[in-house]
Amino acid sequence: MSTVFGANSLPTYAVDGNNDTTWNVCAETKYGYMDPWWMVDLHGYFDIHFVTITNYGHYKWWQRLRTFTIDVFIENPIGCARATPVQCYNRTDPVGRGKTVQFKCRSPVTGRFVRIKKWKTVHTYDILVLCEVQVLGTRATGCPFSRPFHRVRETRLNSINDVIFGVLDVMNCASRCGHRDCLAFNYNQNSQQCQLISAPTFNDSTTMTSSWDYYGVDLC
Repeated sequence: MSTVFGANSLPTYAVDGNNDTTWNVCAETKYGYMDPWWMVDLHGYFDIHFVTITNYGHYKWWQRLRTFTIDVFIENPIGCARATPVQCYNRTDPVGRGKTVQFKCRSPVTGRFVRIKKWKTVHTYDILVLCEVQVLGTRATGCPFSRPFHRVRETRLNSINDVIFGVLDVMNCASRCGHRDCLAFNYNQNSQQCQLISAPTFNDSTTMTSSWDYYGVDLC
């Protein structure tokens, strides 16, 4: 999320499988931030058809969930400034109090990152609150979709969700990644080590190093 209101309103609360709409079970941004957003990494590329959102049930603040877009990205917009969104849906009116609503994309949108962002806030207390979000679609496969591996020189993404192989060259590393549950990889040109990354997180750090290059969409 753009900001986190507190320890009882974490962004993960919107994807914990709990459809409760009461206090302390929903993801909430902080007061005073006038451009609030929430985003999820699907850890794969999907043709997205629907996004289902459960709204807050508070008698007074339920109307905060309005004037928002649902956008889909192939590249991670946090680490990749050039990442371009494709809009799935644009909502103006408030979602009903405690209601669960399914929003249909105007056409299936292919991507890995789904962001819900308010495009209009009227005062400092007009925050983004999401009690549950579900993304519905099918895995993107076949010739029309090719997995992007953008190269970032002399940079290594540090992820606990990885496995290292010895390979012949960078193309062999890319091939291994393409045939596994892998989203990105680091390649060491000196030692010919291939580090496959299966589940990067928004909090993963990077290391500047002359021997490793990063290939994926989490960095630019």
